[in-house]
Amino acid sequence: MKARLFALTVAAAVLSGSASADDKAPVELKVVAKTAKYKFDGGGKTADEYKKHLEDLAAKAKAGELVQPPKALAVDFVLTLTNTTKSDITIYVGGDTNQFTFELTGGAGVVAMANPVAFTADFKLPKAVTLAAGKSHEIPVKAFADGMRGFSRLVFWTGPGEYKLTAKYQLAKNGDGDKGDELKSAATTITVEK
Repeated sequence: MKARLFALTVAAAVLSGSASADDKAPVELKVVAKTAKYKFDGGGKTADEYKKHLEDLAAKAKAGELVQPPKALAVDFVLTLTNTTKSDITIYVGGDTNQFTFELTGGAGVVAMANPVAFTADFKLPKAVTLAAGKSHEIPVKAFADGMRGFSRLVFWTGPGEYKLTAKYQLAKNGDGDKGDELKSAATTITVEK
């Protein structure tokens, strides 16, 4: 029992970020654009008209008005959580605590807005995943959305150009859904063509 408690304490210390600043983080987040080139589709609008339309919708949504945003952009991204240590570690993924968010910059501009969807009221718990040294857990992303359950916020590029994409991932500390470390990825490049 004491040995098990010690192991859990060590694991908690590793995942809570108590290592010194010189130590490498135990879990690394990467955002991989499996498809890095996309075609711009403004729904018949020019890039400027499309951007203005999205900005108007976002402003109305922020003011509490009910809006009908465009369908989420179809993307092919993967969030990869990699064990950077030399030992097995357990991480807790999924559930309502673990939320990922994207930051897209550059190109012709970016508009993000709340997605007016309803979610069930139950609290979804994370699941434990054990990663061997150097191994990864992948989370596929097929719609450009993030936040609660991966779909409470929509992200839109507003025209052709080269964009930088980063991601953050709120990792759960345990199976009860307590918040742990927030991981941040390096940037990857995606291109939107005319």
